[in-house]
Amino acid sequence: MNEIYATSKLALILFTYALAQRLKGTAVTANCLHPGVIKTKLLLAGFGDYPGDTPENGARTSVYLASSPEVEGLSGSYFEDCKALPSSPISYDRKIQEKLWSISEKLCGLDRQLR
Repeated sequence: MNEIYATSKLALILFTYALAQRLKGTAVTANCLHPGVIKTKLLLAGFGDYPGDTPENGARTSVYLASSPEVEGLSGSYFEDCKALPSSPISYDRKIQEKLWSISEKLCGLDRQLR
């Protein structure tokens, strides 16, 4: 389960970076974040009584990105604890970002609509 979960999180980061590229020059921004290890049903189901933070604390970075003037206009970044940090090295690979974008378009049937 850990490998599948980690791969899904990497895909979210890759997709966000590809989206941020497409949004350049617009007023729309796209950033991604790690909320921390939050005590949720998913955590309990996967890891038992593993210590986790509260959902309120997990939401802080999301609220910060949605409302803080400090990050207004900033796009294509990764955040933890309300700070921009580097994500994993593979997440910056533009070829992988574009491959995921293309696969996503095909799976959604958008590749036929956009051409």
